[in-house]
Amino acid sequence: MAEITIRISDRTLRVAGIVLGGICLAGLVLYLVSSGLFLPKFHLRMYVPEAAGVVVGAPVELDGVNVGRVDAVKLPGISASNERRIEIVLEIEKRYQDEIRSDSTAALMKEGLLGRGYVNIQRGFNGTPVSEGAELAVIPTREVTFKDVMDAISKIENCMKQEATPTADKTHTITGAATKPRR
Repeated sequence: MAEITIRISDRTLRVAGIVLGGICLAGLVLYLVSSGLFLPKFHLRMYVPEAAGVVVGAPVELDGVNVGRVDAVKLPGISASNERRIEIVLEIEKRYQDEIRSDSTAALMKEGLLGRGYVNIQRGFNGTPVSEGAELAVIPTREVTFKDVMDAISKIENCMKQEATPTADKTHTITGAATKPRR
């Protein structure tokens, strides 16, 4: 058997390397542009009693639309009250700045019972547009516990049992209504 050798010139290898490097560079630039890295951004602050589940990089939503991310979760220098123990700095895309007004409110939310934390901003409509570094008012949220879920299930079960009972047992008396006899 004869041995076959394929020779590729150095010039061809260089051109192929340059083309492959150009494709990789173009893909990287396209990824960075589509990720919003070069979009102008501004920062807002909010203070909460605790920030369990919200981490740096968590999404920030404006009425359910993703508009930014959590830039920092830190202890404030001086805490005036128990409701202002943690400072959360939000990084929002500049194009949404006019949509967030001074009467907008923010709340820490979770996706489901065990889901990741995120910040939801509810738009205000009467205030002025917020400026860089402004503070958002925080609406306290209550965590849903296992007991809350069990209570809700038992209430649903009780309602279903009531619906399953015969209609004869469900007689309701209307009080205070005058009835005229039929002729």
